[in-house]
Amino acid sequence: MRLLRGLLCAAVLSQVVSGAMAQQSPGTSNVPVFRSTTTLVFLDVTVLDKKGQPVVTGLTKDDFTITEDKKPQSIFSFEAPETHKLKKSRNGSDNPDGSAPVTIFVLDLLNSNFEDFAYIRYSVQKYLEAQPAQMSSPAEMMVIGNDSLELLQGFTRSRADLLFALKHLPGALPFKLMRGSFFGERFGQSIDALQQIALQSKGVPGRKNIVWVGHGGPSVNTVFLDGKLTEDLNRYVHETANMLVDARISLFVIYPGLPVQAGVGSISAMSAEADPGNTDPFAGDINFGVFVNETGGNLYYNRNDVDMEIKRSQELGSEYYTLTYQLHDEVANGKFRRIRVSLRDPNLHAVTKTGYFAPDEHAPVDARQESIVNLAEAVRSTIPFKGMEMKVSEVTRHPDTRSAEIAVLVRSRNLDWQPADNGESTASVLVGAASRTDHGEILASKLQRVTLTAQTQDMAKLAIGMARVHVVLRVPPKTRNVRVVMQSGDGGRIGATDLSRAAIDAAPATSTPNPQLMPQHPEQSAPPSP
Repeated sequence: MRLLRGLLCAAVLSQVVSGAMAQQSPGTSNVPVFRSTTTLVFLDVTVLDKKGQPVVTGLTKDDFTITEDKKPQSIFSFEAPETHKLKKSRNGSDNPDGSAPVTIFVLDLLNSNFEDFAYIRYSVQKYLEAQPAQMSSPAEMMVIGNDSLELLQGFTRSRADLLFALKHLPGALPFKLMRGSFFGERFGQSIDALQQIALQSKGVPGRKNIVWVGHGGPSVNTVFLDGKLTEDLNRYVHETANMLVDARISLFVIYPGLPVQAGVGSISAMSAEADPGNTDPFAGDINFGVFVNETGGNLYYNRNDVDMEIKRSQELGSEYYTLTYQLHDEVANGKFRRIRVSLRDPNLHAVTKTGYFAPDEHAPVDARQESIVNLAEAVRSTIPFKGMEMKVSEVTRHPDTRSAEIAVLVRSRNLDWQPADNGESTASVLVGAASRTDHGEILASKLQRVTLTAQTQDMAKLAIGMARVHVVLRVPPKTRNVRVVMQSGDGGRIGATDLSRAAIDAAPATSTPNPQLMPQHPEQSAPPSP
């Protein structure tokens, strides 16, 4: 169930197949077919004047020049900024025709210290409180925490809904930031989050702007790594960059606080502003600053007016021209292809994606990414998944936070148990959950990796037991059903179970428990039980 990805900006024209009709003798089936693949490349371009202010009028497509790897490209279509304004809705939709850009707020608990995260919450709240009750364009809110990426509030124009989600975000200590041994996990979680956001944006038209408030994932210098590991990391980030540009996502990263200390910040400002030329922009240093540059976003550092930088990010991400060009018969060599957009007026500057990586026909399958892709598709799907035997055993509502705690039982024999210390066994599962509308729109979601523990290493006992996994998920008012999906640690099996809104409403209600600043380990226990 792989998504079509690896070409720029998510718009792939269907293959043009023309059959050459030839005279055939009876029984002959060799009909020659000629195929050519044409890709329509989307570029969302913000034009700035000498003072750094967006230019939104007075330009036509003749004012723009596009090159790819220094080769001029003919502009296929052109849209001015006024075409990206929100239209009036007749059906109550927040973005009825998909023309308006959308904002994805990501609050970075994973990579921000406790004091910075408190400031992040304060700044986002300050920004939202300054907005009208009905915001000018849709926005959603996510938080990346110690163990999960959670969508707190799906796309909405309601300021009140976003503030509710923010104010009911439980506190936690960033224990992975506090312990250096989790460096690799934070790196992987942060980039996985970018991939998951790109996947969740599948089917959402128009431009998406991630406003990531926090330091972003750790920086990795590949100069000191062995060749195989460097190759794997490069493939990982190349695919992530392509997924972002495929989804028409621009990344804006805002450092909280002042100043950014050397060695503490995760992003290289130099990398974010550098011109990569036609070589690999991730060569040598992998950090969020390169993703910013790759996607046509912006990095704000050494600033403490976070709410104003959020406003600036939204402005830059909303006032843009959309240009397209057709790319014919691209060579699948995996190389970086540099895009440049220039303007006839030398006083104007174009900000857009810097390029993409051509698909690599020789690249091996990335098992980690396949797991995320498969789980994301299973969450969205309505078909049953029986690879893991699952059922909901208990539900508790928390009306004060519009959330529910769902206990799911999964058959132990479907898990990949590994021996651990003290005679125990552990198994890892990737858990996804989503609150959905009748039309399959995702209103809230959570993706987390859970470690299960059993008090035995006897495989016969493990084969007959049941493991219990708890998921806490937001259930916004428009929710009609909830789907919980699990994937085994080896990525080979997927199971799903569904829960109706009526079943949730009928569950007993309690107040939301006080948050635990430090998580308990192991995260979930799974004593074998028949």
